[in-house]
Amino acid sequence: MEKIKLFEMFSGYGGASFALKKAGIDFECVGYSEIDKYAVQCWEQNHKTTTKNWGDCTKINPEDLPDFDLLTGGFPCQAFSSAGKQHGETDARGTLFNEIIRIAEVKKPKYMLLENVKGLTTKKFKTTYNKILSELDRIGYDVVDQVYKSKDYGTPQKRERVYFICHRKDLNFRYEHPQKTIEVPFKDVMEDAVDEKYFLSEVAKLGKTKSNYQDRKPFDIESQIPTLKIGGDVKNFKLSWDGWRKITPKEAFRCMGFFNDEINLEGLSDTQKYKLAGNGWDINLVSKIFKEMFKGNENGKN
Repeated sequence: MEKIKLFEMFSGYGGASFALKKAGIDFECVGYSEIDKYAVQCWEQNHKTTTKNWGDCTKINPEDLPDFDLLTGGFPCQAFSSAGKQHGETDARGTLFNEIIRIAEVKKPKYMLLENVKGLTTKKFKTTYNKILSELDRIGYDVVDQVYKSKDYGTPQKRERVYFICHRKDLNFRYEHPQKTIEVPFKDVMEDAVDEKYFLSEVAKLGKTKSNYQDRKPFDIESQIPTLKIGGDVKNFKLSWDGWRKITPKEAFRCMGFFNDEINLEGLSDTQKYKLAGNGWDINLVSKIFKEMFKGNENGKN
């Protein structure tokens, strides 16, 4: 297969680049678009620093962009998230999907992989969802849209996202959903030694239950794995009946598919690390999607 040329919109830490690398797919990122300075910092210290950041996507002239085969984008999801106010298209962030359409209509990449929260698929946003599909159809793309759960594909957290696997209609393209795997328990990605700063104080621990926490039964960490989520708020969990603590940033990224800590987070605060993890892509799941997208397709030629 020819080397795939990638353009990452709303790139964050470069989830698409990490996932393509994890999938063993030969690619070159010819540009990315990101406005958060900490995400940019993380992207640049993990990927090719000479790759241009095109910044605010609303200001990009598509004619100025280099050609690329694959456009990726987890377009801002707060407008559709159950954790947000769910204003949908009345929220400016909910309209940024139109920037993807604007650029793709001109550049006509062979493939796109787009992502958003599961909330976008609910009845409340049916009109918006149908508009997304109709716009992709209008500019010449067939779409496979699917909600995937991270825990079904070997990542130890209950993260549900809708993915839009898009290909240009002139291509002979085949796609099959990745095979589900056995669930991985969170204990498999836990750090062996954890700094005391991640443990709750005695006062905070007492506030976690109506009765004294020491009177509670031991915590069964494996039974809690399906409910563990990484997001804007860091979840506390109980390792034993005397061990309430937060997940660590390293554990948060392991729950995003970085099982071997293959991301450089140097120079970032814990707050920024948690935010990046919460807003990023599960590179383990996405790597499996990419493998299916490009398996046998020879970059658009069967």
